[in-house]
Amino acid sequence: MGSGLEALNKYKMFIDGEWTDSASGEVFETYDPYTAQPWALIPRGNSEDVNRAVEAADRAFKTGEWPSMNATNRGHMIRKFADLIAAKADDLAKIEVRDNGKLIAEMSAQCKYLTQWYYYYAGLCDKIEGSVIPIDKPGHFNYTVWEPLGVCACIVPWNSPLLLLAWKLAPLLAAGNTAVIKPSEYTSASTLEFMKIVEAVFPKGVVNVVTGFGGEAGGPLVEHPTVEKVAFTGSDVTGAAIYAQAAKQMKKVTMELGGKSPNIVFSDAHLENAVKGVISGIFAATGQTCIAGSRLLVQESIHDEFVDKLVA
Repeated sequence: MGSGLEALNKYKMFIDGEWTDSASGEVFETYDPYTAQPWALIPRGNSEDVNRAVEAADRAFKTGEWPSMNATNRGHMIRKFADLIAAKADDLAKIEVRDNGKLIAEMSAQCKYLTQWYYYYAGLCDKIEGSVIPIDKPGHFNYTVWEPLGVCACIVPWNSPLLLLAWKLAPLLAAGNTAVIKPSEYTSASTLEFMKIVEAVFPKGVVNVVTGFGGEAGGPLVEHPTVEKVAFTGSDVTGAAIYAQAAKQMKKVTMELGGKSPNIVFSDAHLENAVKGVISGIFAATGQTCIAGSRLLVQESIHDEFVDKLVA
């Protein structure tokens, strides 16, 4: 840490409805990619912080307002949450830009669109239904009931933190689960700002955030025996490690991992438009997307002409 740390924004983690320092008291700097200067201090969480957060989420899942709430009212709560996100979208976008360096045009559009996931799943809450299944044995009643899992871990990357969090958080809340979020150590600030909206809507412990590094916070979160599911977006290498660890405890896992997404161009394409599409596919957001078009397959008959236009 250099001098002048007192001038940096100082964030706290959000656990059990409270703003808290890390158990160790340690922090780390988060950098503005444009200036290459630190602008905020983030708590450096460890297994002790993870344990507090998971225990809080487990309590909120089993006792109090959240588990006793019916599905319709849970949907109303998520809709209210979406309304508040819409009111704060511009502010959230500015924090995202400062933390991950993307253009305000992209992050503003993303943050304003976040609400659509929460609105959608708010409407789904009271439509998660079981069924009565016909059976050939007299005197037997056969049926299914969908029930929430419990505590879900959400591990989110640096490129679009709040959007990728929405894909995890909205459905798990709709189903009645609780969450512990571990944002990327490179872009934790927007998630912590987002928790100010969570604080205004949800009962304490329903949504928690532990910030820190992968091995110190992410690993203990995946390994925690009370965590029932892990939702992860990131690299295939880290995904494989999480998958292996989760399998030891038979946890449910959802993964969105980096791929090698192909652009495919045939001879009947409008070549000028195809070139623009290929360039946009790989260089949009400076390539910081999960589906960046990192391979280009071109029909042989137009290969030379297409490559010349692309290079130009």
